[in-house]
Amino acid sequence: MAERKNHTSTLEMESLICARCGYCRPVCPVYQCIGWESASPRGKLSIARDIYSMNGKGDVTDEYIQRVSQCTLCGACTRACPTDIDIQHYWMELRERMALTGRAPKGYQALRSNLLENRNISTFRNVDRLEWAEDTEDPEKFEPRAGADVCYFVGCVSSFFPQASEISLAVAELFEVADVDVTTLGGEEWCCGFPLLAAGFGEEAAAFMKHNVERLKALGIHTIVFSCPTCHHIWAHDAQAFLEGYDLKVLHITEYMNELMVDGRLELGGSLNATVTYHDPCDLGRNGGVFDAPRQIIKRIPGLRFVEMEHHGESSLCCGGGGNLQSVEPELTEAITAMRVREISDTGASIVVSACQQCVQVLSAGVRNAGLPVRVMDLNQLILEAL
Repeated sequence: MAERKNHTSTLEMESLICARCGYCRPVCPVYQCIGWESASPRGKLSIARDIYSMNGKGDVTDEYIQRVSQCTLCGACTRACPTDIDIQHYWMELRERMALTGRAPKGYQALRSNLLENRNISTFRNVDRLEWAEDTEDPEKFEPRAGADVCYFVGCVSSFFPQASEISLAVAELFEVADVDVTTLGGEEWCCGFPLLAAGFGEEAAAFMKHNVERLKALGIHTIVFSCPTCHHIWAHDAQAFLEGYDLKVLHITEYMNELMVDGRLELGGSLNATVTYHDPCDLGRNGGVFDAPRQIIKRIPGLRFVEMEHHGESSLCCGGGGNLQSVEPELTEAITAMRVREISDTGASIVVSACQQCVQVLSAGVRNAGLPVRVMDLNQLILEAL
């Protein structure tokens, strides 16, 4: 997602700009699954125009609140809009207004309560964020330490969820091989704030961002890397206001690993005899502009045959796991995932690799549901196999 527009009348002004061309409809995964005009970006904008225009009454129905929550914030509609409406942030402002009036969906309210209590999206204590590191050769290496070359911001999912912790373990092993001087924020790492931001709770999200930035500054570290594209995006954009001129290099792990390979610190000696396709995470690709680094890494691995899906790069289909959609309509997430799984199947690939723990989780479930004989992997796991 691009940086949020800094004015108070986005809804009022932009709801009048929509030309009703419909270019947003065929690229919207929610509309493709539901099919109703009211579920399309154009339809939602039209209803918002009636609600928030000068002649509107400001009445928001329960059905419309549901429609606004039926979005992964994938950004495809924003990129397709010929009148340049920042539709992603339009939805986020709508969610914020709904939250301020006490109309946020119950799933969002539960998400907020849990985050404020635990500082992460799981129900586990935040002080236990480094339990995943117990399976590394030197767990103490990842305890917060001032002056390290790199801080690895692990993220909630890869810290607390067993399947996703395999990603953080792969990252840790690759750091060891490349002799990277790395640390983490440990139990002082809080959620990046995006789930709160996407649910309409902007002030709480800002507090989480500020906390994380202050903890990093206290360690005096000037390079931070992320295996979660959304955490990366928050730090690269929304959290910049809290850096206040602090010199910080913000990289997604695919960019950093690619740099290590270019510098000769990480050499791929193994050969993998397989056909692989790559799924672009929305916040890394379309919303973050990182397309080349993951593909350069894949193409460096001996023996791999790389094939693109029909929709890739800027036009990549969402996996269905973003925008807090799972917290309100998990069935819709599954329907969106199924569309992407069909494209994976069409490639004939035996491996689908992504660079996002959430994408890996929902695609793994989708592949299982479809009975598809395909391995779903994070790119760091693939690199590790190729060493």
